[in-house]
Amino acid sequence: RLLDVARTVPTALLTRAPWVEWTELIALLRAGLAQSGGAEGPHAEVPLGDLPALANAFATLVGGAVTIEDPESRVLAYSRTENGADPLRRLTILGQRVPRWRLAELGASGFLRTLWTSDDVVHRPAEERFPERLAIAVRAGEEVLGSLWVAADGTPLGPGARRALREAARTAAPHLLHHRLRTRTGSTRRTQAVRALIDGTADVPSAAATLGLAPHTPCVVLSVLALPGTGQGDPARALHLAALQATAHHPAGLTVREDDRHRLDVLLPLTPHPAEQGRAAQQGRAPEQSRPSGQPRPEDPVRDAKRLGRELAAAVRGAGARPLVAIGSVREELAGAAASRRAAHLVLRVLGAREGLPEVAGEDDVRAALDALRVTDAVAALTPPPDGPVRALLAYDEEHRTDLGRTLAAYLDRFGDVPATAKLLAVHPNTLRYRLRRLHDLFGVDLADPDTRLVAELGLRAAGLLPWTTAPR
Repeated sequence: RLLDVARTVPTALLTRAPWVEWTELIALLRAGLAQSGGAEGPHAEVPLGDLPALANAFATLVGGAVTIEDPESRVLAYSRTENGADPLRRLTILGQRVPRWRLAELGASGFLRTLWTSDDVVHRPAEERFPERLAIAVRAGEEVLGSLWVAADGTPLGPGARRALREAARTAAPHLLHHRLRTRTGSTRRTQAVRALIDGTADVPSAAATLGLAPHTPCVVLSVLALPGTGQGDPARALHLAALQATAHHPAGLTVREDDRHRLDVLLPLTPHPAEQGRAAQQGRAPEQSRPSGQPRPEDPVRDAKRLGRELAAAVRGAGARPLVAIGSVREELAGAAASRRAAHLVLRVLGAREGLPEVAGEDDVRAALDALRVTDAVAALTPPPDGPVRALLAYDEEHRTDLGRTLAAYLDRFGDVPATAKLLAVHPNTLRYRLRRLHDLFGVDLADPDTRLVAELGLRAAGLLPWTTAPR
């Protein structure tokens, strides 16, 4: 691939995901060029888009309490405080935006006009209960992306705070541009990125950046099928509720829905999402400490996936539909998402074809049936498929409205036990013996020959007549 070749030579290669517009890409490049050649230290190492971690890094750099805001004065992230938030900062954080009365004051005094038109730091002196503040606009070229605010935290801001805040603004530009691009058409972008990952067509670094994940994030795909229930349940509504449940379980909401098949695929990252890491950082905790009590840690991926699977099944069941939830293979990187989905779809086929299986299952729960399905698929892909007389037999059934295919399937399922097979088919044993003779006379099926039985069973599995089920085919 071109990307692999580019890594071996001193040449820059730009890749663009299909869901990224050229105008947006150019804006990202401008922001990156504006940032390059200066930033060093922990704030320069923060992953793109992790705004809470960025706020904490800026607080250390500048020596005060930091908030990151968008152009509408909404709070995007904030740092920890060592001495408790002042009343204004507390109101701003709790309300997730600067209070209106405060914006009116800043507008009337000309402070906001100065902030948005200046390239430099703007100072706001201390006011009664409110400590002094520094603010600076964050730009990509001429475009304003937001602002950084620093409040004194127990001690006055140091003499180097202004210079540090200028450096922070340059570092923040790509992060705020990334945030804006994600939120502008975020849902569509994320859906396209997830679909590309699970289809195996994605440029993984681009898709991962769109989803706010690292490319090496472990993952697993769950596939949910909503079948008509006994009541008036709507499978489409059931899948909608399942998608909401998946979003509640993991903030990224990494779902792709196939309405025509009443199926939902869920890509589950198996490390804390940046939003979860950010909440932990704001609370002064390690990410794993922010997980609710009793919730498995990300190093227990199978347990975490099965817990989500049970939640998805409950959501589908609550909408009056019958759920089947398949858990794919755990993969070490996002590049393995497509393989995980293929495994989930195979498990889903097993759950749909067999009676008596749990409604939520992974590969290990149905290993034997899964291996048999893989063998059947491999055999069916051969040209011509080695199914012996099965194709001719099934064509005869369709033309003459006979039931020889199901008769043979039932006979093989009951290991050649005539009384048991007759009972299964609800026919007299002599009727069964007559049908078996017709199989031999019409199609040369020698049921005493083990090779004939094996090839016939593979053909019947490929046709969906085995494994045996009492449900209509």
